[in-house]
Amino acid sequence: ADLAAVRAAVDVPVLCKDFIVSPYQVHEARLHGADIVLLIVAALEQNALVSLLDRVESLGMTALVEVHNAEECDRALEAGAELIGVNARNLHTLEVDREVFARLAPGLPPNVLKVAESGVRGPGDLMTYAGHGADAVLVGEGLVTSEDPKAALVQLVTAGSHPACPRPAR
Repeated sequence: ADLAAVRAAVDVPVLCKDFIVSPYQVHEARLHGADIVLLIVAALEQNALVSLLDRVESLGMTALVEVHNAEECDRALEAGAELIGVNARNLHTLEVDREVFARLAPGLPPNVLKVAESGVRGPGDLMTYAGHGADAVLVGEGLVTSEDPKAALVQLVTAGSHPACPRPAR
């Protein structure tokens, strides 16, 4: 219901950020208006990752394939991912290491869109990620915990569109 409400309220791509493990969930996300689904490499066997990527594409959707280390990057690329999110949050400890993106992004091919996930507390973090080659950032906790989420979002969008914000070479 929340996904459908978001879809009805905005005219931008909508991400279903859930633990997708079955084709049914992909169809359900599409039915409720999602354009993008999150596929977490650590939660999927390789054949399931490939199958879900195929299903997502067949429905005209995009998969944001989340990785946490070099092995997962290799698996994502092998599966055909074109949009890869490097998550700075360790799924086991929940600690954030913003350097993970800086370590992994250089190993991703130029044709892959790179998303820095987690650890964006403000414009400075966005600029740092952009400097390491991020095409986009996924912001969650930074907005949810903000006293004024709207103002925080405006600051991030302003920083991301500022001429001083590094742009990845394509």
